[in-house]
Formats: sequence, C-alpha cells, structure tokens
Amino acid sequence: MMGVYGATVGAGTLFLPIEIGTRGPLVFLLLLVLSFPLSMIPHVLICRVFMRDTHTEDRSLPLFGSFFGPKGRQAIKLFFCVAHYPVTLVYAVSLVNALSHFLSERLHLGDINRGVLTITVLLLMYLVISKGRDKVVKTMGALAMPFAIAIILIAVTQIPAWDISNITHAWQQTHGKSADDSLKGIWLTLPLIAFSLCSAPLIPALASGYREPGAGGETKSVQVIRAAYVLIIFSILFFVLSCLLSTPRETFIMAKEQNLNVLSVIGGDSHLGIMLFLAPFIAIVGMTKSFLGISMPVAETFSILVADAFSVTRTSHIRRLRAMILVLMFIATSIVVYLNPDVINMIETVCGPLIAIFLFLIPTYLIFTRIALKPLRSFTSVMVMISGIATVSALLYSLI
Repeated sequence: MMGVYGATVGAGTLFLPIEIGTRGPLVFLLLLVLSFPLSMIPHVLICRVFMRDTHTEDRSLPLFGSFFGPKGRQAIKLFFCVAHYPVTLVYAVSLVNALSHFLSERLHLGDINRGVLTITVLLLMYLVISKGRDKVVKTMGALAMPFAIAIILIAVTQIPAWDISNITHAWQQTHGKSADDSLKGIWLTLPLIAFSLCSAPLIPALASGYREPGAGGETKSVQVIRAAYVLIIFSILFFVLSCLLSTPRETFIMAKEQNLNVLSVIGGDSHLGIMLFLAPFIAIVGMTKSFLGISMPVAETFSILVADAFSVTRTSHIRRLRAMILVLMFIATSIVVYLNPDVINMIETVCGPLIAIFLFLIPTYLIFTRIALKPLRSFTSVMVMISGIATVSALLYSLI
C-alpha cells in the first residue's frame, strides 16, 4: 500500500496547485468530485484485468498479454513507450527548472548555464538507470516515502498562513469568465487530474506479485489499491487546499509563466521561514524520483521492443542494444529539456490523454470485447470508459 502511495504522490502532485490556483476554486471542486472516478476506480479495474491475464512472460510490463496476439502485444509495448516517454520529458524539464531556480533564486549562485545544467543532471539520471532495475528500485525506495511525508508536512506548516481571502479573491477574478472559457478550463484540467493521480506503470508488477500462490490474489491486490488511494486522495486534496489557502493567485500565475512547480515558489514570505530552502529541495527530490520511476520501464520496454523487432537474443547484444537506447533517450531528452517547453501544456495535451487511453480505454475495451473479462462488465466499467473518453477528448477540445 505504501509503495503505491509513494509512487503516486510524486512530481505530478506539484503541478495541481499551480493549475487549480490559476484557473480558480471551481476547478478544486471538480477535483473533489472526480478524484475517485479518475483514480481509484480505474486502477482497481485495470488491476482486475491484469489479475485475469494468463500470459506470464514479461510480467512486469503492461502487455495485457493473453488478451492480444503477438502483434497486439508488440503494439501495446510500443504504445506504452509512446504514452509514457513524454511523461519522462515533463519530469526532466521540471527537475532542471526546479534546480536552476533553487540555485539562482534561493542560493544566489547567479545565472546557471542551462545547457551545462541539463547535461549534468541528465547524465547523473541516466547513469543511475544504466545500473539496472535494482539500482533504480533502491533509489526510488530511498526517495518515495520521504517525499510523500514531506508533502504532508509542508501542507501542515502552511496552516498558520491560511487566509480565506486568497480563495475568495481568486473566485472573484475567475468567476467573471465566459461560459466557454470556464468549460475549457474545467475540461483541460481532467488530464492533469488523471496524470497527477496515476500509478498505472506500477499496477502490472503489483498484480503479478499478488497473483503468486499464497500472495492473496485479486481480493488482496484490490484491497491494497483501495486503501492506498484513500490515503493518496486525502493527502493530495489536503496539500492542494493548503497551497490555495496560503498562497495568492498571482503567485500561481507567476509560477505557470516561469514553468515552475508549486514548491519552487512557496516559502518566500517570512511566515514560512525554513520553507524558503526546504520546499524547493523537496521538489527536486520528487522530480528525481518520478523521472527514474517512469524512465526505467520505458527504457526496458523500448529495448525489448527493438530486440524483438531485430531478433536479438544474445545477452551481450541485448546489453549493447539497451545502452544504445539509453544514449538515444538521453540525447532526445536533453534537447527537449534545453528548449524548456510548457510542462502543464504538455500534460494537458499529450501526457494526460495518452495515459487515459492506457488506463481507462484499453482495459474497458477488453472488458467489453473479451469473453474472459465478461464478469467485469458493470456500471463501474461503463463509468471508467466515459471518464476516459472525457479525458482524452480534452486533447481534441484544446486543439479546437
């Protein structure tokens, strides 16, 4: 349970206050209403699908194995890479931005060359990834829970600074928007909510673990996910609410314009004292954890995909191929990070909708088309499908 919690309450959490603070309190009410339908329910459903999967090869990868043929499994691997590699870009951009802001604005080290900082940070990240799964898992384990606990502590330390006028002022500023702007603001927040509350890459491995003899099976795995998401949603709602109450809307607007996360901009007031240095450091830890956690399965999946495509079977050749994949990912990631695209826009228009296809639409498509999954056909699966369609449609809405 704590593993799911630590993997979910991560870097994505740090973007919610920025977007909600910018778009107004109405979007926070949307988060209250949709947090469970966009998080716990689809994760429980996809876990049930994985638990009924009889395909045991590459069990840590999201293959939906027995529900697709060989070509279908390859297509799922490719889509997994396409859907989750942009997420690694978001975390990489945010990590470098948070570190640059911390060094220049909080430690007053002057302007840091973005190219040098990008190369240095990403070299360190990919060096950890190159050491293999065990090294990444150990690093994740060391960072996940401290970060999640720190998020709660930060929310608590902001309580003395709570001021209801921050929310009422934001309401006055956003309430006068046209109905079309309000609808678009709400609609575009759906991918961000789904993104921030997503632990989909972890679920296949979790399901395969509980599928082992004597591990508890589907009942136990579902209990773990439900318990984790009750804690996750409470933590995130409390953190977001604390940020909204303690921070004026202008600060969120400034953070969005500078492509920063919320922990990089809070703490500037005297009543937050130590947060001036602690909050940005925690943000850097969170971005590091999330980048490693997503980059590892993407690199592994892409390596397997390429190895299968070129019929590479020798261990030495597979290792060489994996090294080449990491180099290509490093180069592509470095270019994107240096260009510094708008991360929230990337989440709303690319990451969120693609993750929604994997988390919401593929499982429900299988449920309504595969006989083995017929017992899962219910109002819940219909609701998950509708939620997925609404989240993915935000991409089309934003383009229109």
